[in-house]
Amino acid sequence: MANKKRNMDINADRFDELLAIAGYTYPRSDKELEQFEALYKNYDFELKDVRINPEEIINNTFRKRGKVINIQNEEAEQDISEIRLAARKGCEEIPQSIFEKMKSKHSDGNKQS
Repeated sequence: MANKKRNMDINADRFDELLAIAGYTYPRSDKELEQFEALYKNYDFELKDVRINPEEIINNTFRKRGKVINIQNEEAEQDISEIRLAARKGCEEIPQSIFEKMKSKHSDGNKQS
């Protein structure tokens, strides 16, 4: 029990050890490595298949590769373009259907905030 109590102590004398156990610095002993592995045994590392070439980083040729995600569907894009056209024309010749779309989009935006 005394050993378990000592591991729970958080003080300046154990700061380097706690940083190593948490993974902020490299483990300096087998004990720190074992505690790190126990702490993160159920951690799901999402970048398992990602490999980074250190030479690219050193030579400043590393390029971050990302995914392009389309967040709007075509129907929403059509609605937006109709509303933009109506806004450019002003209030004079806006069809009732477009006016209702604008009104519903406006009221939906107020509900979210």
